Amino acid sequence: MLFFVFMSQVDDDNPKITPKYKKIGTLTLCFIVMGASLAVIYLLWASFGHIGPSFSSDMVNKQQATLRADYGLPKHPIITDPKILQTPPSLRGISLKNNTNNTTK
Repeated sequence: MLFFVFMSQVDDDNPKITPKYKKIGTLTLCFIVMGASLAVIYLLWASFGHIGPSFSSDMVNKQQATLRADYGLPKHPIITDPKILQTPPSLRGISLKNNTNNTTK
């Protein structure tokens, strides 16, 4: 995909390319490489990169069950509500309080 222009100093018949157009060719080459890189990244993501939110919740449940068994802690109920799973654990108490206040009014 690389195009090179070879200019010989012996033949004066060959057209000379001005430095302005050499810079445009370099810039074009940079855009082509950048576009190809983005296309490859997108294709890789589309093929196996998107695993969804259920993968994360399954991993957290497995980790919590393993750690609780290792340290002898009581079992914790598994959360299956997708709305709660999409809320970070540090904000779950706040969001649950806000939801209960809004529903009682």
